[in-house]
Amino acid sequence: MKFLRVTGLLALTAALLLVLPSCGDYYRPVANPVISPGGQPANAHHAWVVNFNPSGAGSTTEIDVSGDTILSVNSMGNGSIAEAFPTNSLSLYVANSTGDSVSQYLPTVGGSVTTINLLPGSHPIALGSTVNTNMYVLNSGSNSTCPSTGSVSTILTSTLTVTNTSCVGPNPIAMTQTASNNYIYAINQGDNSVTVFNPGGPSIVGTITTANGLGLNPISATASLDGSWIFIVCQGDGTSPGELDIVSTSTTPPVVAASQPLGVGPTYSIIDTNLNRLYVTNTVANTVSVLDASTVNTSSSPPMPVLATVPMGAGATPIGVTPLLNGSLFYVLNSGSNNVTVVSANSFSPLTTIALPAGAGPVFITSDPTSSRVYVADKGTTETTVIQTSNNTITENLLAPSQITNCTVCALQQPVMIVTF
Repeated sequence: MKFLRVTGLLALTAALLLVLPSCGDYYRPVANPVISPGGQPANAHHAWVVNFNPSGAGSTTEIDVSGDTILSVNSMGNGSIAEAFPTNSLSLYVANSTGDSVSQYLPTVGGSVTTINLLPGSHPIALGSTVNTNMYVLNSGSNSTCPSTGSVSTILTSTLTVTNTSCVGPNPIAMTQTASNNYIYAINQGDNSVTVFNPGGPSIVGTITTANGLGLNPISATASLDGSWIFIVCQGDGTSPGELDIVSTSTTPPVVAASQPLGVGPTYSIIDTNLNRLYVTNTVANTVSVLDASTVNTSSSPPMPVLATVPMGAGATPIGVTPLLNGSLFYVLNSGSNNVTVVSANSFSPLTTIALPAGAGPVFITSDPTSSRVYVADKGTTETTVIQTSNNTITENLLAPSQITNCTVCALQQPVMIVTF
């Protein structure tokens, strides 16, 4: 079920940009719910940071949760930007956007890295799976199979080969998968649509558009814990409130069953697997919406009860949320105010604010399954901030590796995503 948390993520960018080149740089979307490992051993506590390298091959940094120390650094491909574990698997997969490839290895046993090549031009930006037999890769670019759209590639985990590439819409930016039927929902920014893909076909079972209820500018998608619903966050026009569109996974062709308003400029969503809540960051409104995902009634208004709308303060620009699995707190990442807000999961009151290093440029936040640590990827300062939840203090700021191997005076790589188990 951890896979359904995005997401992660998963993931809007640090500057609410998409995965596009700009002055030789890349920005990864944190509005990606497919971000967390699933089915991992309960007694293993590690964090893996994906580091983007503007100068070549990226990497992953493995962190020991209890010791706040770096255990290893592994080289990936060019443009490393996202990572995921398939459910009930110890294999880590990393999407290499500019390298048109996926790296796979067994980090817990120090396994060698296998490079899985995708079709040229694919530009993978997200990946994840609710099964252990396949890994699914979201490709934002066009390739020979899909010359005018993005695509989803299927990797068979037993052979580490691509078995299928299916076309979705133009410029997909995020995806989620439901555990009930394993359908994948891909958000296509290019034509304001959501493609529903059945990997078992493989086939496209439908496309959700404004004609069947989809709001303007969908940005994030999250599956409910029971797999009955897909929650699609739509930004709207950026000045009026956005909306949450609810899609039933049992309806074919898929349509929006109900909608309800969010705050202005929503960008990110994540499921709390303990409390069964949906958290949505309203980036322009500087708030976080907390909804009861255990109660969905598409005939009611609103279809999902709103438990709270939590203010983050003027200029906060919240872009990510991570709830602790013990159900006590949730942590909100604010890119505008360069800090993390700690919120009570019971009273929904902000309790304290943790300042990040100056110039941190945070892009991603997650927590470990023991609820003892929160991790923040600081792209601006090229480090990972480790927060101890017992006293909400920063214990470490772990530097990313150098952009050039064995160079001690070179610029460092840029942390962009973190998964834990």
